[in-house]
Amino acid sequence: MMENNRIPGICHEENADRDREKEDAAGFMKMWTAQTDQVLETLERDGIYFVKKEYITQKYGNTAWIFQEAYRFFTERAKHIVPQPEEAQSPVWMFGDKKWAAPVGGGYRMELRIPREELILFDRRLWSKILNLSYIGTKEQEKEFQQKLHRMGIADSIEVFLKPYYPLLKAEVLKSWERLFTEACPELEYVQGAAWMIKKEWIV
Repeated sequence: MMENNRIPGICHEENADRDREKEDAAGFMKMWTAQTDQVLETLERDGIYFVKKEYITQKYGNTAWIFQEAYRFFTERAKHIVPQPEEAQSPVWMFGDKKWAAPVGGGYRMELRIPREELILFDRRLWSKILNLSYIGTKEQEKEFQQKLHRMGIADSIEVFLKPYYPLLKAEVLKSWERLFTEACPELEYVQGAAWMIKKEWIV
């Protein structure tokens, strides 16, 4: 359960368990992430794991450019919130609700006890829009932007990124993505997080 008082950029988790309350008081949060055997092997060997850009290309193939566009935006903003280590080329994604951290095609779901200062928290619904290269706004604003695209003969905002003819529209979409970092945190079900690494000591 989330606290009723929402603070932009900060999420709080309520739990009646005394030990969990101590963790919160000590500045830790419980998060969940799905990772592969390779990540676990790296953690066992090195005690720490960083994401490399090559992993994104390997994972997403022909659609990797879409994810790289979204990740590039996130990384540029996120490094000003939590300093980016030199070894980290992209964030590690995690969730407040473990159901969103279901392993796909093998792998493991990890429970993490992570220091709050290492976390960037946001609404996963907004992030999903960014992964689709969509404009983010109120329902009315999003409708108006889509109508603008249609008047210009553009099917959807992916085309704005795919072709070099629409720099102003692309800038408009990118500016709308700033809402990811300014909107108040949602209920726990929709809380997504990012960290620049996973440390072995964080695994519960």
